[in-house]
Amino acid sequence: MSERLTAKRRSLVLGALLAVGLWGWLATGAMAAQYGTAVVEEGEMTILREGRALSFRASPTAVPVNEQDLVRVRAASRIVLKTRDRATLTLGANAVFQCEPWQAPSGGGVFRMLFGRFRAAVSGLAGGERFAVKTATATIGVKGTEFFVASTAGGNTAVLGVENNVSTSGSDGVEQNVGPNQVSAVVGDNPASQSVTAPDDFKNAMNDINSPSITSNAALNLPGENFLINAGILSKDALDKSKSNAPPQGQQGTTQTPTQPSINLDDAQQAAGAVHGKLNLNFQK
Repeated sequence: MSERLTAKRRSLVLGALLAVGLWGWLATGAMAAQYGTAVVEEGEMTILREGRALSFRASPTAVPVNEQDLVRVRAASRIVLKTRDRATLTLGANAVFQCEPWQAPSGGGVFRMLFGRFRAAVSGLAGGERFAVKTATATIGVKGTEFFVASTAGGNTAVLGVENNVSTSGSDGVEQNVGPNQVSAVVGDNPASQSVTAPDDFKNAMNDINSPSITSNAALNLPGENFLINAGILSKDALDKSKSNAPPQGQQGTTQTPTQPSINLDDAQQAAGAVHGKLNLNFQK
């Protein structure tokens, strides 16, 4: 009889331990809220999540994207991300972003663009709702519109308005309203440039949402930045200074082999540090 009771107690204890372990596993999984879904239209996407690298090839099946995920669009690839804050983003080759909550003086958001280009369409927001993007140098917010964003390996950011208005600001927090066919850029720790009509050549360059490899010399350049310089929209000196402070990518215009960025984007163990300086991208919490 006592042996039966002992066995029963062991069974109950084991069951309780399993239940606690299962609850802990579920609780850990539930901590990372889903931020949206991504469809890989071309090529491949890698998600670094909780120390694991998850790869997804082109498919019509939507892939859940969670808060804390670091997402890399591979070469010759394109994905469409639909976020819970009612934005649809089409991201081109080599783009890297993270879904991590952030705050700025003018508001906050979840989407952090680490490198690359995208086109966004935002609709259906109500009241004071906004979709917002953070790059290393700029904060971008919209209530309902379409726009393009490009962010370099050094963090310089350009915003091109397509429909309605989008706001952008630099480290000073002063917002510039960017209307259709207008451009505003943030270089280094400077304020956002005044919004002006974008040169046609720059608009054509921004229409290409594919970026070069983050390890290439070209990763430090904004799309069509020479057109912005020639039009007097951006200062060449400011651009050169910002690039000199960026991670070394090899000497522009030479055949020197570019050095690797300090984070290996394929190494899941390094993912947690991606937005804390390892790409030389420093974000405000």
